[in-house]
Parts: sequence; structure tokens; C-alpha cells
Amino acid sequence: MKTRTERPLTAYLILVAVLSGAFVIAMRLAGEYGNYLAGPYMFTPAIAALFTRLFFYDKRFKDARLGFGRWRDYLRFWWITLAVVAFSYIIFTLAGAISWDLSGGTFLGQLEQQMEISGKSINDLPEGMTPKMMLILFFAGGLTILSIPTALVGFGEEFGWRGLMFPLLCRDGHLLRGFVTGGLIWFAWHLPLMLVMPSPEGLTVQYHILNAVVLAVGSIFTFAFFAWAYLKSGTIWVGSFVHAVFNNASRSFAYFAKVENQLLANIGLAAAMILVVAFLSWRGELKVFREFLQERKRKSVSGGDQDANQ
Repeated sequence: MKTRTERPLTAYLILVAVLSGAFVIAMRLAGEYGNYLAGPYMFTPAIAALFTRLFFYDKRFKDARLGFGRWRDYLRFWWITLAVVAFSYIIFTLAGAISWDLSGGTFLGQLEQQMEISGKSINDLPEGMTPKMMLILFFAGGLTILSIPTALVGFGEEFGWRGLMFPLLCRDGHLLRGFVTGGLIWFAWHLPLMLVMPSPEGLTVQYHILNAVVLAVGSIFTFAFFAWAYLKSGTIWVGSFVHAVFNNASRSFAYFAKVENQLLANIGLAAAMILVVAFLSWRGELKVFREFLQERKRKSVSGGDQDANQ
């Protein structure tokens, strides 16, 4: 018989697999239009977590931490996440993985392609709007206001991965298992998205294997960073906001950068996240994980099976 931890965990992973598999099949059948399903795909962890909590989890939503939290935490984690992204780009630069183009050529090239797909030219923008103005708006927006509405997309992942799966993986005190297993599952879930993304030709099997290993290691430490933000803030919404800021800020910086070596960039990101987690450990920040597990254990033993919705 499965334990109270194993039953919801198994149910969640099965639901994620089924939902994700359905999307992958739909992506393949849609051909060149499959990339339009990438956005909805991001909500499969949240949907799986919703049904798991409703039908397979005794606590339901009591420990979901759905409270909005403190507004100053959003400001605090906003600049922390921006610092992490900026640090990763410093690593990319030092490694020679990217070159900088302050004219924003990468963004302008993407904008031109998107306009051509819609049958227009890059000059067919709203009156008074220029490509350079679009560049500035998208760059600034990615660092600030655009991170607010896209927190909902971050919620699509955080509510499932960090909000439910991670605590279940390490509920018996095995934090390392929570980080490693959780990070690898999270990495594997992202792999189908490569089906709808262009890939350079002529790459060797050894390259793909090395790249996968690097991405897996990077995923483990990024998973740990997101889990820290979630537990430190006490609310899934700050965790979702951090996820959105991380993605949007990375994209904003990329408008001014050209990738010279994707493998080096992936290695640089993994190295950056390893150093970030090491810094958090040095600062004593990772004790939040032990405190979280000890609190859950204390409440379970005392019969107070209630987790505060902070």
C-alpha cells in the first residue's frame, strides 16, 4: 500500500505525464503551428496539481500557500532575480558564449521575421512607433511591468513543481532527493519543447549528450533557486513572480546579445546557478528548507495538520 506521500506524488506525476503527452502529440500533429501550443503546455503542471489536490491529497489546498504575501517581498525578489540573470550574462560573456550588439540587432531581426509572417514589413508599425522604440519598450517591460501579468504563466509551473511535487519528494527529510529528482523531472518535462524549436544541423551525438547533461545539472540548481524563493517568501505567488522575472529578464538581455556557442551558454548558465545556490548556502539562506520540513513534521506529529496559507 502506498504511503500518504507516495499516493499524491504518483498521481501527480501520472497526470503530468498524460497531460504533457497529449500536448506533445498535438504539437507533432500541428506541424509548423505546434509552437502555438507551447504556452498552454506550461499550465500542465498546475492542472495536474489541481486535480491531485482535489482527489488524491488529504490536505487539499491547506498547504498550497495561495496567500498573496507581503508586497515588499515582490520588490526584494524582483531585484534578487534581476541580479541572478545579470550575473548569468556576465558568465556568458566571460566564457565567450555570447557577443554583445547594443544596437539590438537580435530583437530587430526577430521583429522583422514576425512582421513578415503576418504579411507586413518592419516599418508597418503603429503610427509614431519605430523599431527602436519597440526595442526599448520590450527591454524595459521585460525587466519590470511585463513580469507582473506573466506571473500567471509562472504559476502554471510553480503551483505544480515547487508547490506540490518538491515538498512531497523531500517530505521525509531527503532534501537532496527533492532537489536532484525534482530538478531532473522538471528538466525532462521541458524536453518536448525542443520538438517545436529549430536546432542546428550537423551536431554529433556526443554533443547532444553533453548538452543534455549540462542542461540537467543547470535545471537541478535552478530548481533549487526557485524552491528557495517559494519557501522563503511563504507564498506561491512570489515564487511564480520570480519565475516570470527570470524568464522575461533573460529574454530582455538577449535582445542585445548574439549566441556564439550554445553549449558554452548552457554551461555558463549551469555554472551561474551553481554559484548562486552556493552563495545562498554560504549566507545561511538554505536553512529555510530544513525549517520547512521540521515545521511540517512537528505539525504532523502533533496532529495539527495545518500549514499556514501565508
